[in-house]
Amino acid sequence: MKTIKSIIIFALLAFIGACDVDYFDNPNAPQTPPTTAVFNDAVEEMVSDFNDVWFSGRFTMVIMQYWNQSEYGDEDRYVFRDAQKETWQEFYWNLENLRKVIQYNTDEDTKDAAAAYGANVNQIAITRIIMAWSFNILADTWGDIPYYSYGSPDDPDFQALKLADVDEEILSPVYAPQSKIYADILKELDEAAAMIDVNQAGLESGDNLYHGDMAQWILFANSLRLRVALKIRGVNAALANQHITDAQSGGVFTGNADNAAFQYEAKDANANRYYYNYHVDNRSDFAIGHSFTELLSGENLLDTNGVAFATNPFPGMVDPRIGIFIQPNDSGDYIGMPIVEGSSVSATIKWESLPGSAIIDVPDWAVTLMEFAEVEFILSELNGWDQTHYENGVRASMEKWGVPAADIDAYVAALPAASEATVLTQKFIALYMDPHTAWQEYRRSGYPQMIVKPHQNFLINVPKYNEQAKFVFVPLLDVDDLPARMQYPPFEQSLNQVNRKAAVDKLSNGDNIDSKLWWDVN
Repeated sequence: MKTIKSIIIFALLAFIGACDVDYFDNPNAPQTPPTTAVFNDAVEEMVSDFNDVWFSGRFTMVIMQYWNQSEYGDEDRYVFRDAQKETWQEFYWNLENLRKVIQYNTDEDTKDAAAAYGANVNQIAITRIIMAWSFNILADTWGDIPYYSYGSPDDPDFQALKLADVDEEILSPVYAPQSKIYADILKELDEAAAMIDVNQAGLESGDNLYHGDMAQWILFANSLRLRVALKIRGVNAALANQHITDAQSGGVFTGNADNAAFQYEAKDANANRYYYNYHVDNRSDFAIGHSFTELLSGENLLDTNGVAFATNPFPGMVDPRIGIFIQPNDSGDYIGMPIVEGSSVSATIKWESLPGSAIIDVPDWAVTLMEFAEVEFILSELNGWDQTHYENGVRASMEKWGVPAADIDAYVAALPAASEATVLTQKFIALYMDPHTAWQEYRRSGYPQMIVKPHQNFLINVPKYNEQAKFVFVPLLDVDDLPARMQYPPFEQSLNQVNRKAAVDKLSNGDNIDSKLWWDVN
């Protein structure tokens, strides 16, 4: 489904780019494609690529051990398919669509027609914000990448998305350095928020995040600045602190009503990707991960001798989100799937719990791009592990997932004091279903520590069978920690060889998953 939609959108873009002057001069034909449709299709496709069964399900969901695969486990053990790496191409296709939205709103020949769908300035601003969100994911995944900047179009390091009918087309763009990418992402978010005119119309019918509410887009831009600035604080504190201060002054999320969330439709064709996988494709590829289940259950991670190798910061506390995040197995227990050495082993496991019905059984479940809870945990960290922001973050996450108020109150009252371990572990729990941000956080901070690392042996208690199942996490690559990045897609070797090589040469261990990114100094 995803591939078909990508082809359709790419074909639409190619058609738009191929239209000749006669077509645009036809008084009976639209001179500008509806920017509502172009924007919405690009955002929907990027959100689906970002949070689907391939780039998310078989990549960040499994490496962060929220889920594990219930049959084929190569990705759980760090061998990723070329199709996953090629999400790169799909992101750039849709970024090119967004570049077109900007072009339609700036070109003298088209901007008046584009303004019929929302004020030009506001369309440009929200497109800049979504592009910043997208490029942040790309850079977090690969490192140096081809990059585009609306605000710095003449920077020689920013050569991506050069359009043949607008710019001097560049088919083999340079890979911009990460230090410049993140600095420009912060600048783009700052400038985009500043250019928004809340007194003019937004892109109402094509805006599936905020439905034309431009004040909400300002909050999203500033909240996203907090995420990016916190990430680079360890390598560029001056720039990070400047944006942290400015973003808070400009206004950030103050409640779940501010969350940036893309709502799918309640029909199979446009359902969320996990619902589609389970109910349309009739597949059951994923189960809840063992380490995440133990974290929510208030249990430590045990080695095969029954000795704790990772201590739960919330001992004995059963998280009230557990029944929402996880379905009990057929004996009524919450038991996670281990990382196994292949389908022959996974076929013997009959006791694993599936992901919660709130996700896989709800077609119009909303994918969250950023939420209030994350902002509160960031503010707790920035204020010396502040207790109030910490508790606010826990409450916000539980309220978002529909936990009853009495259960929230009881859990929050029993929380251990705010600390690096408690705040960042609760942040990890709140980032469930946003595994890319959780992966960023692990590389930045080292949390959560409730993770089974490569070569670790571990024990799973299975009450139904009165069994203690023993396993070892055997990676398929010679690594001793979670991946630091994804390898560049194979087609870049032939399509952009010189620039790819220049980027690879700067990596600490070449184009491998253990080469740390610029900001990963933990």
